[in-house]
Amino acid sequence: MILNGQREYAEVQFYFLMFATDSPDATPTAHALVSVYSRPIQALLTESSNTLWACEYRGVHDLRVVPLSTIIACVSIQPLPPLPNDPPGLWFVLEKSGLEEIQLTGLEEPLENEPGAGENL
Repeated sequence: MILNGQREYAEVQFYFLMFATDSPDATPTAHALVSVYSRPIQALLTESSNTLWACEYRGVHDLRVVPLSTIIACVSIQPLPPLPNDPPGLWFVLEKSGLEEIQLTGLEEPLENEPGAGENL
């Protein structure tokens, strides 16, 4: 998402509609409560040529309400397997998880494959 002109990563806790109290005819606006991850560990980002965005999960210590329009993409954030000199408990951003290449359509079967299809009752 974009916060204060910077790219930030956060975990969405929930979405909600906010209604204006001063105008009952106003259109409600969509918002989200998010838990913002820390900025990246600069040493790991530099060492990886700006490809490994490793950060700390803050949970309830950095909750914010943001307009839905600030969320620009959905990504996966995974636990980072620790190396001997890394701080513990880091997470990393995985923007290309492979899900963007598939289309979720559900299971559809033609009716003629069902038992008894085409029989007159």
